[in-house]
Amino acid sequence: MIALDNGFEEVVAIVADAGASAARLCAATGFAALAQGPVDAGALALLGLTGGAREVLIGHPGVARGRIRLIQVEGPVAGLNREGGQAWDPGGIFDINLRALPDIEALQRALVAQGFVAHAPITDWDFGPLAVREVVSSDADGICIALMERVRPPLQGYDGVSGPASFVFNSTQVVPDFEAARHLYRDCFGWLPVQETQGMAAQDSGANCMGLPEGLAAQIPMRIGIYHPEGRMEGSVEIIEYGLRGHDFSDREPPLRGWASLRFPVTDLEEFIERAAQGGCRIIGPVMAQWAPHPAGMAAAAITPWGARLEAFQSGVKDR
Repeated sequence: MIALDNGFEEVVAIVADAGASAARLCAATGFAALAQGPVDAGALALLGLTGGAREVLIGHPGVARGRIRLIQVEGPVAGLNREGGQAWDPGGIFDINLRALPDIEALQRALVAQGFVAHAPITDWDFGPLAVREVVSSDADGICIALMERVRPPLQGYDGVSGPASFVFNSTQVVPDFEAARHLYRDCFGWLPVQETQGMAAQDSGANCMGLPEGLAAQIPMRIGIYHPEGRMEGSVEIIEYGLRGHDFSDREPPLRGWASLRFPVTDLEEFIERAAQGGCRIIGPVMAQWAPHPAGMAAAAITPWGARLEAFQSGVKDR
C-alpha cells in the first residue's frame, strides 16, 4: 500500500541496461518486474535530465512499497556517481537495505552470482538482546545493497512477506556533517528518530561490514541516525558520519550511474519544498510528472547539501 507522508516508497537507480539489471536483481531477490516503458519527461526533469530514457520497476511481489526503479538513459553509458568510493566516503545515496528471509548466506550467494561483490565478509553483531548479521555488496553500476538477517529476537511485522528478500525498508546516506543532516530530517521535516547512536565503526576485534581495515576500524568514531515520519523502520532514511576524512561525492549528479533518488508520496508538496529549503536543499520544480504506473501530478526534487536527491509526488498518488 502506498502510504502518504510515511517515508520513501521507492528508490531510483540509473544503470547501463535497465532490463539486464532488473533480470539480475529479480533472479537474486525473488522480486518481480512490475512495469516498464519510457520515462516521463517530468520525472526526468526531477533528475536534472532531458532527452530519452527507459525504466523498469521491480519489487517484492507481495508488498506494494519498497520498490526499485531502474532507469537507463539514452546515449553513451555514463560513469558512476561514487566512482572509486568507499563506504565511509560521503555524498549521495550510499545503499538500500533488504532483510534476508530467512538466510543471509543464501541471499548473498545469489547476489554474488549476479555480479555483486561484498565490501567485507558477513559480519555478526551481538548486542545482547539483539543479534543481527549484515553484509554490504555493490555491482558494476554502483548499486549498493546491504542485507540484514535478524538472529534474535524474532523479526516482527514480516509474517506475510515470503521469498528470499524483503522489500526495501531503509536507505543510507553517508554525510560529511551529521548535525546538518539531522537538522534536515528531524527539525525541518519533523521526522522521528528510529535510532540514534554514537560509538566506534567496528567491534572491538575490528570486524565490520563496511570494509574498514580491521586494525583501524575499532578506533574510528561513527554516528548513526535513522529517521522516519512516524518513527518506523519502513521507508526510513539512515545517516552515518565517520570520524575520518574521505572522498566527497556530494556534487555528483545524474546521469552518473548508481542510486539516484528516493521517492516520497506526500499530501502537501508546497510544505515539503518549504521544509526542504529550510534544511539547505536545492529545489527542482514543482513540475508536472508521472510516477508510472500512477496518474500524473505535481512533483519536486530536493537535493541535500550532501547530494542526496529526495523526490516528492503529490497529485495522482493516493492510498489504495
